Amino acid sequence: MKKPALAVIFSVIMIFSAVGGQTVCGSVNEDGIVFFGDSTTAHMKLRGGIPESRVWTGKANTVLFRTVCEGKPIYFEDEERAVSLAEAARERKPKVLVITLGVSGGAGFMPEEKFVAVYEEMIDTVRKNSPETKIFVQSILPLSDKSVKHYKRLSKQAVCEANEWIRRLCSKKGIPYIDSHSLLCDENGYLEKIYQNDEYMHLTSAAYRVIIDNVYKTIKNTETDRKAKGEKQSCRKIWVEG
Repeated sequence: MKKPALAVIFSVIMIFSAVGGQTVCGSVNEDGIVFFGDSTTAHMKLRGGIPESRVWTGKANTVLFRTVCEGKPIYFEDEERAVSLAEAARERKPKVLVITLGVSGGAGFMPEEKFVAVYEEMIDTVRKNSPETKIFVQSILPLSDKSVKHYKRLSKQAVCEANEWIRRLCSKKGIPYIDSHSLLCDENGYLEKIYQNDEYMHLTSAAYRVIIDNVYKTIKNTETDRKAKGEKQSCRKIWVEG
């Protein structure tokens, strides 16, 4: 006996939902998330509890922003080997890559056009060498209020301006932007005292708890949204063609 059309549609939707739920839970988990950045990312190993295999940074625990797509800015400690961004993406193929860059030689030092060009080249390099990697870009993090003693061109205004450039580029490229900057700021736009580890922009363990929670939450919400959109498109196709 032939099932009514609505019953068939309902059955297919239920099957799709079950499979979709497994995909979201199984494809993106903490072990599949890699963080790429300069010193604030490097310190995630010590103060954030992130294994070194999931932290990409330079041998000196930093990455110079303007040359990030040149040379070999990433050092794999487990292999004692420096690699280019293209090599890292092609060899490791992370499920998720969270990029946090733009402060070391970027914000305050580069005009918008050149700054955005570096970021776009980074994104395109990862996409070319690891097409399945899901890229997220996190905001540049706030500066300490004492940083004015050490920085001239790098200022809280320069950081906010660069974050807006990054946000617009992410929108253009269809990449999720993670705003952790606003979660760590005080009322004056500087890094809150409880999150300051020194007079620059380095962070305490408490700050990393905020950042990591925000990153994981954003990734989870993004995956849930993607799943929901996929279900709606699939259900619409079933309804139209059924």
